[in-house]
Amino acid sequence: MKSVIVTGGSGKAGRAAIRELLKHGYQVMNVDTAPPAEQLCHFMKTDLNDLGQAVDALRLAAGTIDRRRASIGEPSAVIHLAGIPAPGLAPDTTIFQNNMMTTYNVFSAAIRAGIERVVWASSETIYGLPFTRTPPVFAPVSRRNRVMRWRRRCARKWRAR
Repeated sequence: MKSVIVTGGSGKAGRAAIRELLKHGYQVMNVDTAPPAEQLCHFMKTDLNDLGQAVDALRLAAGTIDRRRASIGEPSAVIHLAGIPAPGLAPDTTIFQNNMMTTYNVFSAAIRAGIERVVWASSETIYGLPFTRTPPVFAPVSRRNRVMRWRRRCARKWRAR
């Protein structure tokens, strides 16, 4: 049976991802700082801002035992949903530092653990809009917006995807 690690599995998107994975027969481990409101799968409390904890969570997953005493197994993928999901929930610098470091640490830990697949989701902050002091005239960002140079660069990179 395939197993998957979901970071941020206690959050809204994480819970939905875990439910869907379980419905399709996957073994799942939730890696988060906050315990889930509803225990859907094995939970490992981990601060992903700490690279050591991130590495341990991904490497130790194979040896982890859930309540049913069943092995989680070697994870085939990591679904990275951990992070502060919206502006205003913490100071801007805290959100930026947290979300950047957790993403870096999850990708680095996956490489060290030999996990070849990482699914990564982002939010509207990909545009950089929540951190600006002058909101754009309209969204989505396009060439017609009167935006600062860095915001134009973000829009160009986003469209190039």
